[in-house]
Amino acid sequence: MSAISLLREHADGVHRNGSGPKHRRNARLWTQYVDRQRECVVVRVEGELDAAAYAEFFRAVNKAAESDCHAIVVDLRAARFLSLRVAAALGAVKRTRDTRGGPDLRIVSGCQAVERALEVTDVRRLFHRYPSMRAALDT
Repeated sequence: MSAISLLREHADGVHRNGSGPKHRRNARLWTQYVDRQRECVVVRVEGELDAAAYAEFFRAVNKAAESDCHAIVVDLRAARFLSLRVAAALGAVKRTRDTRGGPDLRIVSGCQAVERALEVTDVRRLFHRYPSMRAALDT
């Protein structure tokens, strides 16, 4: 099962939208972080990002794009699988963002299977490689 979390970077503290066991059962965590130095929206994925999670994932990315942030960071460090369809769609979103403007789309990944999906679809070349979330947020 996958969980997609939308995090808003601000740094004053942590605010959780919803809490308790109900949200753990549904495997959906929506968390806000407040950071006065930068404003980024982070879409965090845990588990498998496949056809079953495709629509929800891109709803989260599109919601993030509607914010007044300067960057959207897709955190794939906890993802175990990334489908080729999702990887290709990330590339399409990146190309659109680069052409039309709006928040910069960034990816932070850790799993070799996720990196492989990005490479196979030729999407990896569109994204800068960040060694950590901090690096992606500080850029």
